[in-house]
Amino acid sequence: MFKYLIVLVAFVSQSQAFDATGLKISVAGDLVYDQGLNSQSEADENFKVRGAEISLYAPVDHLFEARLSAAAHDEEGETVFEVHELYLQTSKLIPRSRLKVGQFFLGIGRLNRFHQHDWPFTMAPLIHESILGDEGVFDTGAEFSTLLPLPFYLDLTVGITSGHKFGHAHSEGEKPKAPTHYTRASSFVDFGSQRGLEYGLSYLGRTSGDGDELSLLGFDLTFKKRVLKKIDWLVQTETWYRKNKTESETESRLIGSYLFVDKNVSHFSSLGLRVDMTKDLTKKNSLTGKKVNNISYGITPQLTYKSSEFFTFRLSASHEFEREEGDTLSKDTKILSQFVFILGAHPAHEF
Repeated sequence: MFKYLIVLVAFVSQSQAFDATGLKISVAGDLVYDQGLNSQSEADENFKVRGAEISLYAPVDHLFEARLSAAAHDEEGETVFEVHELYLQTSKLIPRSRLKVGQFFLGIGRLNRFHQHDWPFTMAPLIHESILGDEGVFDTGAEFSTLLPLPFYLDLTVGITSGHKFGHAHSEGEKPKAPTHYTRASSFVDFGSQRGLEYGLSYLGRTSGDGDELSLLGFDLTFKKRVLKKIDWLVQTETWYRKNKTESETESRLIGSYLFVDKNVSHFSSLGLRVDMTKDLTKKNSLTGKKVNNISYGITPQLTYKSSEFFTFRLSASHEFEREEGDTLSKDTKILSQFVFILGAHPAHEF
């Protein structure tokens, strides 16, 4: 599958005619190696291409712009090439508003609004992996965002997508009884030109073709302090609550959170620490029917080296364990190394 990506990059790179259209090209490579340190570790112990992504974006005309993002990545030893995003958007039709139509990552939470290679750590937090998957949730539909005319900053996003499938899946899925619908309300506190705090509340709901009802509630907060162009402090956290209800009225509830803190320690490097926690609120003993006291933890220290915005090397140690009724059920300890590089243009991100 990589040959198609290479051919596309070569074709676009040699076409000077695109310069006049404002077309920008970005190619991102994401290489990861993990090494297990205990017998229960689920590490692949393999150096692999986790993702090779090409993004094309440009104005369509004086009102609209468009983006195409396609990625080749490894899935159980097989390279899969797929379109992640293909959408049309505009911020010029309605004042202080943005409209997006097509396929895109849903505008909820913090991590789900960014591509995996742009995350500040290598692997998804436990709660994100459990609720939104390893990469995030993308779907086809429409999303509208507007900055409300209030005396304080409040940005409101609402979206509705097909809901035929939820999460990273390669099947077409089935028609849902209620499509995926979501909203996120966010605000921003400006502490000056070098410091800022963004926080938001998210909700997502859908009902599958089988009648299973899914509800998500989330809170995210991000604080950044810059010194010149470098991020001196980064604090990022998300908390998610998931409720699943089957057609037979069986209910499951999961809650979890992560906290990530990263501190710049030199011109090119930073030290970070992430702490994870998830808890199944409805897990019961199969014999007694009583609720089981359970919790899953994770702790991940990391070292990040960035020579520029186009190259990142990250070394981290991950220790995850699950406890139930005071007993440790599983442990997974591993070392991870990650190389991320970007060729061509690098679009600017919101805060």
